[in-house]
Amino acid sequence: MAVKIIGLGNRLYGDDAIGSVAAECMGVYDASANGFDALTFIEKGDIVIFLDTMLMEEEYGLFEINKDEIQGVEISDAHRLSPIQIVSLAKQSGREPQKAYIIAVKPERLDWPGISEEVIERMRKLLSEYSDFLKKMGFNVDVDQVIQCVKSRKDSPW
Repeated sequence: MAVKIIGLGNRLYGDDAIGSVAAECMGVYDASANGFDALTFIEKGDIVIFLDTMLMEEEYGLFEINKDEIQGVEISDAHRLSPIQIVSLAKQSGREPQKAYIIAVKPERLDWPGISEEVIERMRKLLSEYSDFLKKMGFNVDVDQVIQCVKSRKDSPW
């Protein structure tokens, strides 16, 4: 069993890039917009933490995926998978993680490249608030360093 952070996000869709860029800046696995790539990184019994954007009321949050309630999620786009779809496929393929979480920020805009200052600030708050959770999972995150790195890459889609 391993604890793995997987960053997800399309760098061509504005704020959707934050999970991918933050993962790269944290030195963890960046699956970019390729959920199938993320799926191959998961092994049976892992604890998986997805770093992503999510359309939600909250500005940011930590959510546990209830694997027992996932029953064959429909895949409508063969090129994109959500964390729940990834966990569903992992279950179906015998690679079910022990636990799965999403730490996510709410996007402001999903347009041409460039991460908004609002979403960068949400990521700062998210990483600060959940740093003890991440530390317990074996990841010491230097929030200021990650945010500085994200800011330096916020306008670059590659």
